[in-house]
Amino acid sequence: MKQLELTQGEYGLEGRISLDAWEDGDAEEESGQIRLDFGGDQADAGEELTDSYQTALSYLFARQHEVRSAILQAVASHLQQQRDDWMSGELEEAQPAPAQEAEPADLLGQLRLEEVHILPVEKDGLCYIGYGFGCRWDEDGIGVMTHGCRVVEVGSRDTALLCWLAEDDSRRVD
Repeated sequence: MKQLELTQGEYGLEGRISLDAWEDGDAEEESGQIRLDFGGDQADAGEELTDSYQTALSYLFARQHEVRSAILQAVASHLQQQRDDWMSGELEEAQPAPAQEAEPADLLGQLRLEEVHILPVEKDGLCYIGYGFGCRWDEDGIGVMTHGCRVVEVGSRDTALLCWLAEDDSRRVD
C-alpha cells in the first residue's frame, strides 16, 4: 500500500488517494485526486485509523480492479432498470442518460470516482466501502455501496456513505 497522508478533517480522518483502476487516461481530469474518508455518515466513528480501517484500505488497493468490474456491471444494470421503469411509466422523471443501453466497459469514461468512504460497519471482518461518482448524466452523481467485491446498492450520491444501509446488509444471511 502506498504511503497515505491522513488529516483530521471536519468529519473525521480524510485524505486523498489514487486508484489505477479508475484512471481512464483523460488528461483533462486531475489524476490521483480521489477524496478518502472514514466513518461515512457516522463521522465520529472515523476519528481514528483502526485495524479494521487499515484492513479495508489494504483491500481497497489490492482488489480495486475486481471491485471496479462489479461496480460497472451494477451501474449498467441500474441504468437499464431505470430505462425500463421510465419506458413502462413507473418512473415519471425524464429518461436517464445515457439514453441507449450501456455496456459496463462503456461506463468507465462516463463515471469519475470522486470519493471513497470507508464505513465503521463490518461483516466477516471487512468494512463496507462506499464510492461516490460524478457522472455525465446526473449533476448530483451516483453512489455505490460495496462489501468486498459485492455491490450492495446503487443509488443517489449519499448511498455511498449511509451506515444504516451497510448495517441492514450486514444482518442479511447469505
